[in-house]
Amino acid sequence: MKLSFKETKPVMTQTQAVLEASRCLLCEDAPCNKGCPAGIDVKKFIRAIKFENFRHSMDLIKENNILPGVCGIVCPREVLCEKECSNTELSTPIKIGDLQRFVAEKEYTAKHKLSPTIKKNKTKVVVIGSGPAGLSCAAELATRGFEVTIFERRERLGGVLTYGIPAYRLPKRVVKQEINYIKKLGVKARKGTVVDSLDDVLNSGFRAVFIGVGLGKPMFCGIPGEKLKGVVEGVKFLEEVNENPKKVVIGERVIVIGGGSVAMDCACSALRVGARHVDLVCLEAPNELPAFREEIERAQNEGINIHTRFMPLRIIGKDGKVAGLKAIKIDWKIPGRFLPDNAVKIKGSNLTLVGDAVIEAIGQAPEPSLLFKGLKTRRGYLVVNKDMMTSKKGVFAGGDIIISKEERTVVQSVAEGKKAGEAIAAYLKNSSKFK
Repeated sequence: MKLSFKETKPVMTQTQAVLEASRCLLCEDAPCNKGCPAGIDVKKFIRAIKFENFRHSMDLIKENNILPGVCGIVCPREVLCEKECSNTELSTPIKIGDLQRFVAEKEYTAKHKLSPTIKKNKTKVVVIGSGPAGLSCAAELATRGFEVTIFERRERLGGVLTYGIPAYRLPKRVVKQEINYIKKLGVKARKGTVVDSLDDVLNSGFRAVFIGVGLGKPMFCGIPGEKLKGVVEGVKFLEEVNENPKKVVIGERVIVIGGGSVAMDCACSALRVGARHVDLVCLEAPNELPAFREEIERAQNEGINIHTRFMPLRIIGKDGKVAGLKAIKIDWKIPGRFLPDNAVKIKGSNLTLVGDAVIEAIGQAPEPSLLFKGLKTRRGYLVVNKDMMTSKKGVFAGGDIIISKEERTVVQSVAEGKKAGEAIAAYLKNSSKFK
């Protein structure tokens, strides 16, 4: 069966959504609310669906999450809100993510859409980067009347939503719908704009800055053979797939290195652009994989061969091109520390895979930037305080670019963007309270 980039999971029908909402116990102290990083009142929005008040349900969601459709699709709900659902003890958790997606779809396909009425002020704020954190911050400030301009170095807004997550998992139509709504709030955008100096921005009429540039420096294994033709960096591969999958040329036998969400997306996308056989090699055991359950199950169902607890040793080459990969089985010196320097190689457990392309998807790091000059950083990440402000007054940040103990997900970035927007509004009202 040939796989396509069409969405793999259909939207609930109205009947399905109302029946699913009717299963909700409407707990007094709803634990699902605590499981949402964005702070959505899950209980209330599900109750509104139960009584078919879909517009009110959408309003409740958007109070805390300006990307309801996106998050309804890509949120790892099994480890967040649905994990906390009390219904789990009785049968199965309420399908909170699917219900949120249904409401968003209902809103965006409605014949009569409500346009937000906002009282404007003339205070200008700039948002650098248009990923989930940047969009969330921009929307929060716009709803409070600020003149917000997004500076985006690419030609399309959305960051990882547009260029990173493949269309079969996140339809680009949904991303465009939510960005269009944010534009209707009054947010302006300057695409193809690179910012190198915060001082220049602050001296050109903008009173505050939010940095949400994400990560841009690819990480590699550092093994022999990485210069061979046919070795591709994971995020770059997904960018090419999202730009135009028909133009992507990949081998018939592809090897993916990595065990996270990007690696799973690369493996499944490789099948969709022509690969007939895909192997995935990762350091982690099945129960240690950083990818979320739904992503792993999709890869397995689509026929990806996942080789767990294997460390890549070298990429095999022939005539300057990729011919395969050598790896070895490992164990951990210290349990729970999933890093190469903690691995113990098991003698006699070598693995040799044949392939004509290797995709390295082991993560990204902050990209060195003049933009960060004068800002406090740690290992290249921006350091922020409880108000999301950096070491420079009036400059805030959020999303993947900041030091954080939180799980890096789209919804977490949305939450940080909103929090930063609230803090920026408070700062512009009374900056003397901010240190």
